[in-house]
Amino acid sequence: MICDSLENISFYKDSEAVRKAVEFVRSVTLDTADGRHELGGKMYANVMTYTTKERPVEFLEIHKEYVDLQVVIDGCEALCACEKSNLDTHTEYIAEEDYAFLHPSERKPLSRLELVPGNFALFFPQDAHIGQREGTKGSMQIKKVVVKIPVGLI
Repeated sequence: MICDSLENISFYKDSEAVRKAVEFVRSVTLDTADGRHELGGKMYANVMTYTTKERPVEFLEIHKEYVDLQVVIDGCEALCACEKSNLDTHTEYIAEEDYAFLHPSERKPLSRLELVPGNFALFFPQDAHIGQREGTKGSMQIKKVVVKIPVGLI
């Protein structure tokens, strides 16, 4: 998992897929329609608007086929994450949707990341993660984009 300023993303991985993902993210505005946006090949983005809330972490999601580039366009969101090994299964892997849910564990403390406009989180297949948590600014409506980048393009 990586969390940093969007301006620094090329220090971690400079590829055509990452450049295309960042280009799309930078084009998203408050007026961009929520939903799935095809970016070519197997890359796509989900644009969403929702209200963050403080809640316990009951499960974490993982992916096998995609890396998540997550960026908040407006607002502030907290995410929780940890490395997935030795976490128990909550929901078995669904290949068509590329996700499974795992139970968090007291043996693995969660990292808490805060996303605000201008920064990003990049979650790889080994990173169990969950969002929609309120950040230090409290519960609020946010606009967010998650770009799904095939692992083979990273």
